[in-house]
Amino acid sequence: MNKHAAVLAVALVLSSCSSSNPDEAATTPAENLAATLEAFAADASAHGAPAVVFHVRNGDQEELMATGVRDLRSNSMAIPTDKTWIIGAGTPMVAVSVMKLVEAGAVHLDDPVSAHLPEFTAIFPAWDRVTVRDLLGSTSGLPDYFPPLIESASLDELQTRVLTFEERLRIAAGVDLPPGPVSYFAWSATDWEVLGWLLESKHHRGLDEILAEDVFEPAGMGSTHVAARGQPPEPMLHGYVLEDGNRRDFTRIDAIAGSADSGVISTVEDLSRFVAALTTGRFIREETWKSMIEAEPSPLGGIRLSDDICPGTRHVFVSGGGGPYSVQSVSSLDGHQQVTVATVLPPRELNVTDAPPLVPEMEDAIQQTARRMC
Repeated sequence: MNKHAAVLAVALVLSSCSSSNPDEAATTPAENLAATLEAFAADASAHGAPAVVFHVRNGDQEELMATGVRDLRSNSMAIPTDKTWIIGAGTPMVAVSVMKLVEAGAVHLDDPVSAHLPEFTAIFPAWDRVTVRDLLGSTSGLPDYFPPLIESASLDELQTRVLTFEERLRIAAGVDLPPGPVSYFAWSATDWEVLGWLLESKHHRGLDEILAEDVFEPAGMGSTHVAARGQPPEPMLHGYVLEDGNRRDFTRIDAIAGSADSGVISTVEDLSRFVAALTTGRFIREETWKSMIEAEPSPLGGIRLSDDICPGTRHVFVSGGGGPYSVQSVSSLDGHQQVTVATVLPPRELNVTDAPPLVPEMEDAIQQTARRMC
């Protein structure tokens, strides 16, 4: 199938003005919100990206589109509701559950992690000053477990070996870094594994159940779940990597099943629902949300803010990616304007560390689309 021809668009358009004259209404078509994203999707396809899926919303007008194929074996057409790994973009969902514990008084932001998770100190004995706030704000200074995992494990092991929170922390502990915390933003996937372990310890339940109750169900995210061992359930956008120059399906990734940093599978529409619910107070109290976005040196919860999209309007960015997947979402604080894009990147070796060229191109297309809605 020609990937350029594999395009499915669903446009839900509600006009902001009404007219009793059908001819008059027909002469004022709704603005194409996604023209820039359509151009990006065509370019991504021309450069070997199997699929691009996106959701754009401006008030009551929405566009939900997919281009490309769901998998390269069957060449079945990708559709807008196909699921994808949102690696890293699930961390704000974990943050919601942690902040709900803070609201309940079960945890305080400035508590040392060891006060709630003694196992942490057993693995990182010199890191006793690290607090819950440090984990949420990426100032713990903890080594990132992901690079050494990728370097040491074969593709077979990454796809079939399930890791526990403790095993991920012990991988990170093998990296020699001076004990934190630090005074600057330093992203580490390990921060979120500690928080996931803390949540399970407090709730005495699995992370999948915790996030379902705290996040997925309240936001109406019916196509979102924490991944379990094995092949993710279809329909799923399949990602690919290169192994010795040969293409390999890398949709199953047991090493991040159940991970608090990377283990969430979702859709672009569900990710938009999450960000809208987060920014409009459907999960946590207004003062809690304010404390997250006003934190220094950076916001808490794996998000970033921008005042550069629309004059006088602040926007929230949520992003994730790893291996063959990249996901980015931007939303105005009132949740009325949103752009969410998921791209299955062209296959390449997994251990390549530089960012794929399509990732900054995707972010630029998202920002241009958001600016058109100002």
